[in-house]
Amino acid sequence: MRANRPEQPAVLRAIGYTRVSTKRQAEHEVSLAEQQEMIQSYCALRHAAVARIFVEPGASALSDSRPVFQEMVRFACNPANGIGLVVVYAFSRFFRNVAEYLRYKNILKDAGVRLVSATQDLPEGPHGELMETILAAFDGHQSETNAETVRQVMAANAEAGYWNGSRPPFGYRTEVVAVLRKKEKKKLALDEAEARLVKLIFRLCLEGPEGGAPMGIKAIADYLNRNGHRHREGRFYTSMVEDILKRSTYTGTHYYNQRNSRTRRPRPPSEWIAMAVPAIIDQDTFDAAQRTLQSRRPDRTPPRVVTGPTLLTGLAVCETCGRGMMLRTGKSGQYRYLTCAKAATEGASQGCGRSVRMEVMDELVLGAVEQRVFAPERLTELLRATLEHAQNGQTALEEEMTQQNASLKDAKAGLKRLYDLVETGATDVDDPLLKERIAELKLRMREAAARIEALQQRRAMTRVEIAPALLERFASGMRQRLRDGNPAFRRAWLHLFVDEVRIGSDQIMIRGPKLPIIDAVTREEAATGPMVPSFVRKWRTRHDSNV
Repeated sequence: MRANRPEQPAVLRAIGYTRVSTKRQAEHEVSLAEQQEMIQSYCALRHAAVARIFVEPGASALSDSRPVFQEMVRFACNPANGIGLVVVYAFSRFFRNVAEYLRYKNILKDAGVRLVSATQDLPEGPHGELMETILAAFDGHQSETNAETVRQVMAANAEAGYWNGSRPPFGYRTEVVAVLRKKEKKKLALDEAEARLVKLIFRLCLEGPEGGAPMGIKAIADYLNRNGHRHREGRFYTSMVEDILKRSTYTGTHYYNQRNSRTRRPRPPSEWIAMAVPAIIDQDTFDAAQRTLQSRRPDRTPPRVVTGPTLLTGLAVCETCGRGMMLRTGKSGQYRYLTCAKAATEGASQGCGRSVRMEVMDELVLGAVEQRVFAPERLTELLRATLEHAQNGQTALEEEMTQQNASLKDAKAGLKRLYDLVETGATDVDDPLLKERIAELKLRMREAAARIEALQQRRAMTRVEIAPALLERFASGMRQRLRDGNPAFRRAWLHLFVDEVRIGSDQIMIRGPKLPIIDAVTREEAATGPMVPSFVRKWRTRHDSNV
């Protein structure tokens, strides 16, 4: 009769986890290979079978945003894998944040898995738990101390004008300018090819392509891609174009330390470090682009006004009801005319319902503006009034100076209040409305400062004589701009001189920003062009698809 053999103890299954924060750490400190070798030796001495070793290169132990770490935890906690031990080279490889360290250790513990260090042999029991917690706290403290030292060194480096190693903004490259104690010191230099694209993007935003109109962000991205221009990442996307148009670095000053690198929260401006860099565009161009972007925001200006084909969009209104005139078409687009929006949406009543041929109305308004506004005698009157106001209105000038100083002060205070809200956690730094508000206040500050400077120059302005030849050249150039280009381009210029085109039954009133520019244009002046057939009750004689 055979004697029963004693059952063999089950083999303890273990997994390892190795990590380095940076490439430099892997080269100069404990490498991933050395960590794996130590874990293998530890498990061999304790007769534990290593099921798998998880390797995570280039990840910080301050947070749990580590894909391999999360995969390791899931693998260890899965009962089907039968894991009883997680082995790390040192507890600092697992976490350098004591709160997170204890949280994930308890997650493993609840799954029946122990966490051990191959180089820090601690006893089991309460004393070992206490020592382990102390080591985790010390690792966290050491990490914070090292980080503060690095921050101070990088801040000093930025104050000296050197670049701190992150990827340079589009339009720039880094170049070595000095070697101090075997460390290369770099500064930003222009990348000529990328800088040309930056200039092109701002020009497209403000002027548009040659013979075209100013473009929006999406149109710029499409234009660049269609014409073979490429970003570092490949094709241009709207987010890339928007980032370029809103990056103030291109004016010659880059601000380092604007955000906390760990929390991504903005720092107060008092902690920013200004670095002089080669300018790609001037401040006036940048500010003009910011004003353009804000004016095109959908919550301020309807997209149809910015991108629509109608020259008088936003200007033409019905004399009877005061509602805007909207574009209507007939005969499959053969006819394009302006009609009262109230009549189009609610039905004709109380004299509304008039429609005018769009092409005729465009020509009528443009012709009137050319004849009345850009006539030499009218321009002379307008310019002389402007100069006299600048030269004689010292009281008004001083009042405006006071207003601009108050506006500047108010914008600075508003910006400080927003930063205070962010610092106290009352608002989210990634809130798009917050970003827009900050951008608006910064633009107000720059505009107020520029206006104050202009007002100071006007204080010393001397009387200027208006040369007839220069006046005629200006008028000719303006007439050409109103005639050339597509409707969007001409509309941008027309809006500089016209606030409203009020269309009545027998006259059209065109008003400018301050005073009526043109008293009235009668319907008789439009006799050269046919009006929309709908002026005649039974114009659809064939009873086709328009019935």
